[in-house]
Amino acid sequence: MEQKDNFEMIINLSKAHESKKPVKFKRALNEIRDTVRRHFGAEKVVLDQVLVSKLSTNSRDKIARKVRVSINKIGEKTFLVKLAVKPE
Repeated sequence: MEQKDNFEMIINLSKAHESKKPVKFKRALNEIRDTVRRHFGAEKVVLDQVLVSKLSTNSRDKIARKVRVSINKIGEKTFLVKLAVKPE
């Protein structure tokens, strides 16, 4: 498979959404990191601050069920994950 420098995907966070309150937010972040590692073979995944703030609306108690992200390659096996803007 050819590696792309810019890639967009929708990540399902249903497993994190069903978990208990204290670990919902942390599990959602780990699920995003694991998905990027699994699909791209990344060693280091950097999450953008805007993505982290938009993931939770109610002080980390309620999280989104799905999130649309844009993945950019920074280094050899380092990827930056940002929140993707929906085209209208």
